[in-house]
Amino acid sequence: MTRQPLPQTGGWQIKGWMEAVVALGHMVKNREALGHNRRVAQLCVQIGRQLAMTTTELRVLARAGLLHDIGKLAIPDQILDKHSALDAAEWTLMRSHPELGLSLLGQGRSRREMLAVLYHHERLDGSGYPYGLGSVSIPIEARIVAVADTYDALTSDRPYRKARTPHEARQVLLEEAGRRLDATVITAMFAALDAPPIARQGRPNRGTFQPIS
Repeated sequence: MTRQPLPQTGGWQIKGWMEAVVALGHMVKNREALGHNRRVAQLCVQIGRQLAMTTTELRVLARAGLLHDIGKLAIPDQILDKHSALDAAEWTLMRSHPELGLSLLGQGRSRREMLAVLYHHERLDGSGYPYGLGSVSIPIEARIVAVADTYDALTSDRPYRKARTPHEARQVLLEEAGRRLDATVITAMFAALDAPPIARQGRPNRGTFQPIS
């Protein structure tokens, strides 16, 4: 699993949590990318609250959500900002960003947080990357980041497409539920999104949570 960082990383590693946050703030040239990371972190925490996760677990989710795409710091801008489909070589490089993120972050951080960064593009049916893991091998934190990341990506403008509406994004997630993305996590996110703003800051209303069957 250990790999050498690409030349764009300069061979350095981010040694601490605050250094990682500062690196994101200063090195992400695309302001929307930074906004995406923040929104994913917020969504992850809201999902975690719906799942009654502990304060410690919510902190792990917040950090994993903020840092999930940090490996893209090592991906050339011409690939990240490309307005057309990536070619095979570019797609291979793009798919390496979870492993690059692990390399950049180094050691001294929660193992669950690191696994969420590494596995957030894995899918339940084994169709994800970088390792093609199946459902039982994907930790809950990575499943949560995957759902939050997918929803925010769908509802945000990208160089190659316009944003979908929240309703359209929900329909995509419903189609993916139980097949590629965790259905319980999707249900929790819908409950969080539908909750009044004040309720999102606290514990869930158990009476409104109905898992997707």
